[in-house]
Amino acid sequence: MKSTDYIEKIEINDNPKGTYSIDLCPISNTIRFTAQYDGCIYAYVVGDFNNWNKSDEYKLTWQLDTRDGLLKMMKEVKFPNKLKPGKYKYKYILIDTDGNELWVDSEGSEKNSFSFIWEPIKDVLKIYSSSNVVTYKRPVELLGVCSGLYGRISLTEMNWSIENSYPGIEIKNNYLFVDKNVPEGYEIIINGTSINNEYNSTKKIKVKNNNYEGTLVHFYIEDSNYQGNDFIWNCWSFSENSSGEEKNFNYNTDFGFSTYINDDYLIVRKKQWGNNWINYWSEQTITYDLKGNYKDIYIIHGDNRSYKSLRDALVASQTNIKFAVMDNANKVKIYLTSEPLLGIDFELYLNGEKIEGTSSIIRGNKIIITNLPRHIHANDLLLVSATNAYRPYKVIMRDYLDKFYYSKDDLGVTYLNDSISFKIWAPTSIKVELLLFEDWYISHEDDVTKYQMTYDYKTGVYSTVINKEDADGLYYLYKLYFRDVDVNGEIVENVTYAVDPYANSVSVNGDKGYVLDINERNTKPIGFINHNIPPLINKDDSIIYEMHIRDFTIDKSSGVIDGLRGTYLGAAEENTVYRNPYSAKSIKTGIDHLCELGVTHVHLMPVFDFGSVDERFPSSNNRNWGYDPKNFNAPEGSYCSNPYNPVTRIIELRQMIMKFHEKGIRVVMDMVYNHMMCTINMDNIVPGYYFRTDHLGRYTNGSGCGNELASEKPMVRKFIIDSCMHWIKNYKIDGIRFDLMELLDIDTTKEIVRKATKIDKNFLIYGEPWKGGSSPLVNGTYKGSQKNENFSVFNDTFRDAIRGNNNPSCGFINGNSCNSDFAWSIIEGLKGSIYTLTSNPNESINYIDAHDNYTLWDQIEKSQNPNLNFGDYRKNIPNHPLNSSLVRQDLLGMSIIFSSQGIPFIQYGAEFLKTKQGDHNSYKSNDDINSIKWYDKEKFIDVFNYNKGLIEIRRSLPHFRLRDTELIKNNINFIFAGNSENCGVLIQHINLNNYDKGEVVVIYNGTNIDNYDVNSYVPSSSSGYWNIIANENSAGMKILNTVFNNQIPGLRSYSIMILCNNINFC
Repeated sequence: MKSTDYIEKIEINDNPKGTYSIDLCPISNTIRFTAQYDGCIYAYVVGDFNNWNKSDEYKLTWQLDTRDGLLKMMKEVKFPNKLKPGKYKYKYILIDTDGNELWVDSEGSEKNSFSFIWEPIKDVLKIYSSSNVVTYKRPVELLGVCSGLYGRISLTEMNWSIENSYPGIEIKNNYLFVDKNVPEGYEIIINGTSINNEYNSTKKIKVKNNNYEGTLVHFYIEDSNYQGNDFIWNCWSFSENSSGEEKNFNYNTDFGFSTYINDDYLIVRKKQWGNNWINYWSEQTITYDLKGNYKDIYIIHGDNRSYKSLRDALVASQTNIKFAVMDNANKVKIYLTSEPLLGIDFELYLNGEKIEGTSSIIRGNKIIITNLPRHIHANDLLLVSATNAYRPYKVIMRDYLDKFYYSKDDLGVTYLNDSISFKIWAPTSIKVELLLFEDWYISHEDDVTKYQMTYDYKTGVYSTVINKEDADGLYYLYKLYFRDVDVNGEIVENVTYAVDPYANSVSVNGDKGYVLDINERNTKPIGFINHNIPPLINKDDSIIYEMHIRDFTIDKSSGVIDGLRGTYLGAAEENTVYRNPYSAKSIKTGIDHLCELGVTHVHLMPVFDFGSVDERFPSSNNRNWGYDPKNFNAPEGSYCSNPYNPVTRIIELRQMIMKFHEKGIRVVMDMVYNHMMCTINMDNIVPGYYFRTDHLGRYTNGSGCGNELASEKPMVRKFIIDSCMHWIKNYKIDGIRFDLMELLDIDTTKEIVRKATKIDKNFLIYGEPWKGGSSPLVNGTYKGSQKNENFSVFNDTFRDAIRGNNNPSCGFINGNSCNSDFAWSIIEGLKGSIYTLTSNPNESINYIDAHDNYTLWDQIEKSQNPNLNFGDYRKNIPNHPLNSSLVRQDLLGMSIIFSSQGIPFIQYGAEFLKTKQGDHNSYKSNDDINSIKWYDKEKFIDVFNYNKGLIEIRRSLPHFRLRDTELIKNNINFIFAGNSENCGVLIQHINLNNYDKGEVVVIYNGTNIDNYDVNSYVPSSSSGYWNIIANENSAGMKILNTVFNNQIPGLRSYSIMILCNNINFC
């Protein structure tokens, strides 16, 4: 029920002597009188309520009505002793500029009076209970609730009695208790009478013997919209050492819906779905801590606090202040559930003292308070209060905190000769303590070493410096203290614990930071400091191979030794092979395979510390892609040989990176600065700052994962940039891929590019130029924003034209080659998308599959056989795979990628037809689905060799890496076979004869026609003949055949041919 529903408005607009209105609010015993009449300087209202006496208490003066922006004569009159019910007559006395009085009534004369009827508020008593069942271990809280006029409720003190008493049943301090002797199913009838005996009510509660475990979590939404045809609100609960589980609300109570939770933490989320899609995190609450062994927890939608009693929750649910925020130094914005009642005055209190001289502007359900004091500290307690109608509400310091900026590069742990500096940006905290622990498993509630930290009011940074021997090699947390206001309006102190966001390493599962010097030799493998990074002449020379650390070597067929499979060291192990037990044939695996394939960059899916894998229990089901950040600056522990040793994960990740470098392969890290798995750690440090929120303080969900980091805020931007530079400088990585890059504001992206390329001009930065949902960010890194900015984006338009969209549908290579739109999109992609997406070709990351969605093989099969079931993929490939039209479609797609201007990108295993059996979202699927089966390479060695040959051609010929837009425009031409854009056959001619580099022709046959004759359309070579280096059977820098002009062999269906002339093959 809105508060405006409590107000009756009466307007008189056709009076010949002006416009008049009154607003009646019986709840606050207030009437607002309004008059508009030109030529008057003020007015009075007189009537039955004031014995028709004119007085200043009833004087109307000209004011701005903030509801509609008009000037009116207004007066709000409060009746502290309440008006009696009945009809009241009244008139206005208008005073003109000469002091004359004009009496105005309902007919524009002095004969009749205006009138209104004043109705009393009548309440009805109802008994509320925390549950509809009671057990001997779980007493039930009881409340007397009076429902008044217009749905308004209030709590009343009660006298309780039990109508059908039974031994073992009692009510004590508003709780119903039963012991074990009360039988199962006994229905207790409770009678309640208000203290003044004015109201009474009854309620029935059943006895259950079921021993319910955990916390009963209650969730309340004001409009009761908990479930619909395409959504449901439910829970995600987890503990410090578990990945979590989904739970639905399954009990309907007097306060919303409820369910029992046995974990330490809880997020309430809104799950939505549609055709072929589901979003588990379309909206979410903050993360709630349940570790206090509470019987009940109450959560209110839109309120970031939790409540421990039904009484507190009911009071909070009736509080009409939904959110109060300070985004700048000049004003506080307050959002109410509806327009405020008449007679409500809004005031601000600073650290318990009322701020004098503020002004309030009422705009519907939004209140703006201005004229604030000049100097408000970030950790001051600012409360908004509104007489007795609403309980005090804490103002969240949100964007106001931007002014408390810290520019130095020493946040976190810094070693200073014989001492160690600890710094954390926590501007709203009133006190911070550093806690040191001897081991990872020690609770913060145990006896630990504490150090008080010093606060800098200008920057919001807490710091302390302690002796090196007192902290080096210990685990640490920060304990933060905040002032808040409880449900009763009392100022209280809240305490939180947080892992340092700048921690360079962490305990097992990332629940504590670890004190170490990242620059110490004992954190670096031998040779790491001075090892050489592979040269890269130009970004266009890059060939990126996306890989998942675990999936790369976890399968036994990898040949990696048992203890290292699926780890950093497993990925770095040399001389590994898979040997066919029947034929004794062997093939290279692991890192040697990458060298054999010829890629220049390995793209590591997340290797920062993520939260979805329990590092203590390695198993085939305990795995994840890792796009759920927990600690951005520490390596993931499940990929190291000993996750309990915080130094081991650093050494082994560095060792792997060094080994890739030694093998001539650069390293790209996949970073996920768009969201976090859980908001609780950052919120425990600076509540309401790190994540984007809407006008009511609710998380926005541009990531599709329930939250999004606010990169545009100065200290969030600083953290992201500092984090990137940490990985670049301390781990010597050569590139960063940004997940959901549109959620990273363009200014942050540009600054990362500027700093990274200052270290290495060919440092690769690229990402997904899209987001996962709606976001308030307006200057994100979207498609096209990369133009001339020295970074790249994934080209999904090119991808879809090649193999169809993710439904999956068909593209040029898999059944829709005669689609002219696809043909032109492929031509544009082959040119580096310089007429649409890019300014320079290396701004386009050209790909046809990645970890998301179907593998290329699964896309090809599923798009042409929608009824294909799990387990039926890749079943009918002949002994000679290239005789399969589906295999040739796969290779045709890879050929387009490797013969395009821009940067090619492939997913691990795509080089030999990797399948995930149609699992298009395998982020947490087991090893059997995700891992590379190295015996596939041996089985499909012809496919591997073909892709290897394509890479060899690309690396050998500059024609596919022209770099310069003008070169592309002037030296690449396209021809449609049959001179028709619907023919399904494209011919690319790259002529660099003027630069003494020869010429290349690539023919793409996307049709199902074999022996396709292209001689009428292929341009003649300057020498009179062409050397064929790729056909339907083979590819590489080896001449397969030499043919004269107009004697080119016919192309097989779904295949390519590469011809070259004046190329030196020595």
